[in-house]
Amino acid sequence: MKKKIFSMLLAVLLLSAAAAGCGSSDSGESAGTEGESKDTIVIGGTSISQVFYDAIKDKYEAMGYKTEFKSFDSNQVVLEACASDEVDIAIGQHKKFVQSFDDNNGADLDMVKPYGMYTGIGLYSEKYDSADEFPEGSQIAVMNDAMNEDIALRILEDEGLIKIADGVELATVADIVENPKNLEIIEMDQAQTVTSLEDMAGACVFFTHMSAAEKDPGSYIARDKVMINYPMGVIVREANLQADWAVDFAECFRDEEVQKEISDVYPGVFEFYTSDDQVEE
Repeated sequence: MKKKIFSMLLAVLLLSAAAAGCGSSDSGESAGTEGESKDTIVIGGTSISQVFYDAIKDKYEAMGYKTEFKSFDSNQVVLEACASDEVDIAIGQHKKFVQSFDDNNGADLDMVKPYGMYTGIGLYSEKYDSADEFPEGSQIAVMNDAMNEDIALRILEDEGLIKIADGVELATVADIVENPKNLEIIEMDQAQTVTSLEDMAGACVFFTHMSAAEKDPGSYIARDKVMINYPMGVIVREANLQADWAVDFAECFRDEEVQKEISDVYPGVFEFYTSDDQVEE
């Protein structure tokens, strides 16, 4: 009798252990794992960066992936969507803009290697041919996000229009210590800078926005000296940096046909990396 009871208890214990093991496995599968394979890769971007998606889509899907593109009004909102897992990949933002977003929002986004390309920021005017011609008290537009405002102000400083206080890492209008022409520096969303050229003496504008507005990105008075170190490519959450679906999408930016398609839409806007070593990080 005792032997029979012992056998029954042993069977119950074994069944309980097996059930616990199955329950643990099911929980892990249903919750999902960062970096695991996905049925559909959702890519987020603006109307400008949708060009990158369109150039890559066929090549990427030929690798066996399904994709969906979600369009947003600004790069800030694209990154918010990526940070909240509304999209898997964000495209159209440069790496240092993403780092600034992380710092300000407690996010964990980063750029997948290999890096894709970089663009430029130029000082443009539809009224004057050089910075020397800007009249006293002229209005100049710059981007209002920290990273890009700094680049714009450095362009103005290189042209002798302003002087920025020594030792400032990310300059803002408040860091201008000399302004001999009493220029009025107007901060605005980067997408608005190109339209401001109609009314202002000048504006610091991304090459991408100039091209999207059907203006010549090469017509700048002066341009940045640093954007080669601001790579653009594939943005994901840090846990997904090594995921096959993320790396494969990033690799597509190195494809010559993809690069040609992007350049055909945005001539003179992007330069493509041949090696990640070109970037000073």
